[in-house]
Amino acid sequence: MRRPKSRSSRKQQKNNELQEIDILKEWMESQEPESGSNPLALDPLKSKSPIGRIVDPETGVVSFSSYAGARKFHELPISKRTKNGLERGGFKKMTDIQVTSLPHALCGRDILGAAKTGSGKTLAFVIPVLETLHRERWGPEDGVGSIIISPTRELAGQLFDVLKTVGKYHTFSAGLLIGGRKDVDVEKERVNELNILICTPGRLLQHMDETPNFDCSQLQVLVLDEADHILDIGFKKTLNAIVSQLPKRRQTLLFSATQTKSVQDLARLSLKDP
Repeated sequence: MRRPKSRSSRKQQKNNELQEIDILKEWMESQEPESGSNPLALDPLKSKSPIGRIVDPETGVVSFSSYAGARKFHELPISKRTKNGLERGGFKKMTDIQVTSLPHALCGRDILGAAKTGSGKTLAFVIPVLETLHRERWGPEDGVGSIIISPTRELAGQLFDVLKTVGKYHTFSAGLLIGGRKDVDVEKERVNELNILICTPGRLLQHMDETPNFDCSQLQVLVLDEADHILDIGFKKTLNAIVSQLPKRRQTLLFSATQTKSVQDLARLSLKDP
């Protein structure tokens, strides 16, 4: 049996994580990509260049590597917990949608992304969700920190599997809220204890309307995945009703295979300077 960590080792781990978070924030702020720029157009970073915090041995001057244009996950300003989850899942090199969107998403910007199914967009929003809550030291008492909306039960289930893999070393609670999986009354008992919700639109709105004390007032990140598909199957009014009940101060990541007029209308409603 593994021995439980002592109080001193837990305290040391917490201090190490707080120090890591401070470094990640400084790294992101110092190398923040210009708004509207396309990191994919930049030259890839040289693999032999130092990554992260760099201290000049002669002058002691501290600088940070650029992460806009990074092609590998370890070149991004993300936590060790997320890096371990990515490594466990076999994720090393980024796809085009990840290279393009992650530098902007990690520093808190809204994203309007066009990416076909299978292009890797799931990690383009799962990573920012995990990192935002990690930097905020999100805990059980903080409630719902992120909502990820998917058009179908099957796609929601696939997202949940990716989240479990990449988020394995984080301590967030996550739930899958979809019709037909379990009785909604069972979900109502637990939904307020969850940090990350992956859900279909109808089920989420049902909880918003029916679940006592269902609270999204502290929401940090909203994700709309396969937005064109969500709208195609008749959830426009449902989405509008959901968005109207969420705090305006939040980050929103909207991904769609196509940029239809309906998607553009939704983007205008949901996104701020994407």
